[in-house]
Amino acid sequence: MAKPWMDGSQHSVLFGGNASVKREIIDIRIIEEPLEKIHFASYTIKYYIYSPQKQTLPLLFIAIGLQGEQGIKVNNRASKIEPLDLEKKSYPFLKKNIMGTFVKYDVANELPINQSDLIYFSADLNEGENIIEVRYDAQMEYNTYGFIKNYKLEYSLSPSKYWKSFGPIEVNLNLNNQLEFKESNLGQEKESNNILKWTIRPQNRDKIEIKLSEKISFISKILLAIDPFGLAVISLLAMFFIHLKLMKKKPNKWILILGIILVPILFYVFYFLSYDLINFSLGKTHTKHGYIFFIVFTYPILLIFYGILMWQIYRRRKANQSIENSVK
Repeated sequence: MAKPWMDGSQHSVLFGGNASVKREIIDIRIIEEPLEKIHFASYTIKYYIYSPQKQTLPLLFIAIGLQGEQGIKVNNRASKIEPLDLEKKSYPFLKKNIMGTFVKYDVANELPINQSDLIYFSADLNEGENIIEVRYDAQMEYNTYGFIKNYKLEYSLSPSKYWKSFGPIEVNLNLNNQLEFKESNLGQEKESNNILKWTIRPQNRDKIEIKLSEKISFISKILLAIDPFGLAVISLLAMFFIHLKLMKKKPNKWILILGIILVPILFYVFYFLSYDLINFSLGKTHTKHGYIFFIVFTYPILLIFYGILMWQIYRRRKANQSIENSVK
């Protein structure tokens, strides 16, 4: 079986040096890719950095699996992303050896990383407050099986502990009309005009984690809560009572045998049709559900169980009829 989810991008706070991040604003806009109908997150992140003196600060951004182009501004001026050449140059907090490339957070902490997943640039900081803006698009993790897609976006906060100091982080999530917020590890959100807001301290957690899901109608929610198997069981109960009624109206072996054969078959017919019913309520033509056809192998068990049950009911009714006829 294929992996039932698609991994999302891995990205994190800037990793810097002799300066203080007074605060950070993370604006996340959820956008739908029109062809694939897959949603991604467009990030605009602003770091308000206080520098004790005028300096050029090398900065590193870990960005695994980002899509599209990245843009960086320092004090409203575009900054160039520098290509890394670890063979010819040395860089702060980076090293390369026969084991691979590593980000050196400190003497005791290193992170193995692919060189192509690093965004490295130099920021010319003024004395006092500076603003660094980073823009990029990131994939979100999502499931590839099931009726609806559930998304998860993650953003690592671990590098924040290696700055001189790191202030509060404001997170703003701008949802589109196709997705709805499910939960996060950020505490209670504030909502305004379809924008969810949080203010957190990076010292309290290692990462930001937000879960989203496709918006669905109330009817779809009911059908999904019942589940295809539940819908099939409801149909089985309905057919069972119809079978009983027919046997009571005309008690003969042909109705008994025909019902024993048809009811279990129709149970599986309703089970598979329920997938189409739920897809129709969602406005979808097809969704993946793994090995649902394996349930067919339970047909002999259902056939035997249902046959024994109905045969016992049939015998009991025949016996009751014989007693009633003898009394008369």
